[in-house]
Amino acid sequence: MDLRGNSVTWAGHATWLWETSEGKRVLVDAWLAGCPTVPEELHDPGHLDALLLTHGHGDHIGDAVTTIKAKKPQVLSTYDMNHWLTAKGCADDVVGMNMGGTAETAGVRVTQLYARHSNGIDDPDYHGPAGDATGFLLEFPDGLRVYQSGDTDVFGDMALIREMYEPHVAVLSIGDLFTMGPKGAAKATELLGVKAVLCGHWGTFPPLIGRPSELRKLVPGDVEVPDLEPGDRF
Repeated sequence: MDLRGNSVTWAGHATWLWETSEGKRVLVDAWLAGCPTVPEELHDPGHLDALLLTHGHGDHIGDAVTTIKAKKPQVLSTYDMNHWLTAKGCADDVVGMNMGGTAETAGVRVTQLYARHSNGIDDPDYHGPAGDATGFLLEFPDGLRVYQSGDTDVFGDMALIREMYEPHVAVLSIGDLFTMGPKGAAKATELLGVKAVLCGHWGTFPPLIGRPSELRKLVPGDVEVPDLEPGDRF
């Protein structure tokens, strides 16, 4: 998989750690110590320059507050989630975004995109807005473009993402039950026009039955879908 000098580590479930060719470290979602499949050595992700939050479900923000307070990254999230971050004392360096907006962090241009998924903030002490669930398009300094789907079903406007942003790599949820399964991810791969897919949001719990091997059977042979385990680095 050609990542043009960048690397990515699947911490587990829906948390991904990107290291750019310029040495910056960008975490997408933060469920680390609380996730049963994340290796212990990744409970502390090390230095972070940026943290991107797709939505407010606990399997994406379960360790966000502790990570932000310990690592002090710049945080990109929805405008609505800023209210929660402020309530938790984490609003010092937060960029609130909305669909179609672009911001730069750690040298990466980040565009916030629609995701077909529910949203809410899993915090019994917070009763404010959560906004919509999102995905992101990441454009790295060397031109690599990555579509991070967040939690989503396949939707027709993925064809617009292909037309407008031309991603090289897609990070797709495939577990089924709460997101699309392999069949939906195969259609997403077709709509996005990517030749490389990294699979997330599977295997954490028994109901998340989708597997990369199933997706691999459903996409053309020139599409790379590697097997991976939590902690694997590409």
